Amino acid sequence: MKKILGKITIITSILGLMFFYGCSEDGIIPAAVPDIDISLSATTSDGTALINGGEVNVSDTFSIIVSISAEVGFNTLNVSGNVTSTVNRDDLNLASGTQDAEVTFNIYSSSLGEGSIDFEAVDEEGNTATTSFSFIVVSPAAKIQTAVILYAPLGDLSSETFYSIENNETYSRNEVESTTDSISASIDFGYYYGTNDNASLASPAEYSIYNLTDAGWTTRNATILAATSITSAEYLEMVTVNDLETAISGVDVSNANGTVTSLSEGDILMFKTVDDVQGLIQVSAISGTDGSDGMIELEIKLAVSE
Repeated sequence: MKKILGKITIITSILGLMFFYGCSEDGIIPAAVPDIDISLSATTSDGTALINGGEVNVSDTFSIIVSISAEVGFNTLNVSGNVTSTVNRDDLNLASGTQDAEVTFNIYSSSLGEGSIDFEAVDEEGNTATTSFSFIVVSPAAKIQTAVILYAPLGDLSSETFYSIENNETYSRNEVESTTDSISASIDFGYYYGTNDNASLASPAEYSIYNLTDAGWTTRNATILAATSITSAEYLEMVTVNDLETAISGVDVSNANGTVTSLSEGDILMFKTVDDVQGLIQVSAISGTDGSDGMIELEIKLAVSE
């Protein structure tokens, strides 16, 4: 009988210890909180992975994929910050109790600067998990076309007088007119050295040295060309698309047409093509006049990315 009581006492003591350490101060065992997790992945428009805090180009779209795993079922995703939205399981056609959900946000970066988006996932019992994503919207580098050399027009039509910005190619009249290809449609301006105009650039629509209509140019583009007050030092500092767009917006084009005359080295011109491509032209060098030694060297910065 003593042996039995001894065994009972030991068991009771052990149970007492288990009860003591398994209870809270109020004598209630805390319930386990169901698991809920949220994670993000982001890519730029060309499919490149975008890290948290990374850079995106202005006027571009990037995507954020939000993945949620909720033990008792996903209910709602709340989004705040630079993007605001609420997505619930009904919006995703998910049945009650569905544990895994994925939501994709396509975000258009409309203005320069820093941005941040906060995400809160909520499960069916009101438990939450949060995360955030930050990014910096920047302007892409401007496209630069250097060492563009145009020559004064010659009577044999062999000098490469004309230029296509899109093709980044120079052309002579012979090259334009000796093919059935519609090269004239790609020409944006040409060079000449006039008796009164001196070194000049002109669009095909305003080019006065040749009669391009009679020469069979089916298209004579009316490129806008305008002189500016931008200095060479200011031009040198312009490296992004936004830099160029800001500078161009300050140029008075009310009296601009397709011709700018009396050019000098260091002059900065503004242009806008019929396809709405715009940018700046720097006159790098001028030599000779209207003979075979006449030429102009240009550098062109386009308000488009590389």
